[in-house]
Amino acid sequence: MTHQNRRRLPRLQTLGLLLITLTALLASSCRSGRNAAGSNTGDYSQNTGKTLSQSQLKTMLNSLSDSYGTWSDVKIPLTLRLKSPKKISIGGTLTMQRDRSVHLSLRFLGMEVASLMVTQDSIFALYKLERLYFAESISDLLGGFPATVGNVQDLLLGRAFILGDTPLAPSRCTLAGTPENWTITPSGTPSGIAYTFTISTPTGNLESLTVTPATRKPLTAEYTDFATGPVGPFAATTLLTAAGGKTTLSAQLELNARRAEWNTGATKNWSTPKGYTRIKAADILKIVTKMAN
Repeated sequence: MTHQNRRRLPRLQTLGLLLITLTALLASSCRSGRNAAGSNTGDYSQNTGKTLSQSQLKTMLNSLSDSYGTWSDVKIPLTLRLKSPKKISIGGTLTMQRDRSVHLSLRFLGMEVASLMVTQDSIFALYKLERLYFAESISDLLGGFPATVGNVQDLLLGRAFILGDTPLAPSRCTLAGTPENWTITPSGTPSGIAYTFTISTPTGNLESLTVTPATRKPLTAEYTDFATGPVGPFAATTLLTAAGGKTTLSAQLELNARRAEWNTGATKNWSTPKGYTRIKAADILKIVTKMAN
């Protein structure tokens, strides 16, 4: 190993924060929404110019939904960049089975240092350098919040969705917009949490997702660099941001769209590691705050 790599290796101790950040973004936003009492009205104050008619908006929503092709699995190389509370980046691979699992592997010098997996009933995270792992059932972690694996996959690919196994249909949304951009605000969320998608009217691509719990600051996902694959458009770059107290968590996911492998039978499994210390959901944000200082 070169002298430069020996100097860089201790910095890998902060890479666990990348996985912890992603888990925290999922856990904190969903848990805070369980008992929220926010409205689903959305905020269209930034829209200017001529207002689009409901007929136009419904046609655009149907067109958006039709553009989302079906897929069974995908394997995509990526770069994950933590922007806040620390700045660091690492490469890896995202492997997903549609509506079944999401697996993220992070590697350094060819060695896996951390991984994250979401299945239909559980969520896991593993940080090898500190021999830590996280494992919780989806039902216990979300407390009835109706998010599905498919919803997480759509979030990562930059596709609008309705929580649960609900079709993206005009009857289930509030639509509003202008020739610049338009919004989709799904209705009927059991937890009362509000979430709104903003779509560029000229391009038809998703610009952002804003999740607004009643008692916490918004969680946002911003989408850029759209690619067109065999399954339709998807975002190659996603910036996730969540503010909590004095700590802002911000991580950017950059997919290598040219090397994406669609519908090849890619699968991943999870097994509980031996000799590792298990951490709980309540410990995640404490660890993030401690490492940020």
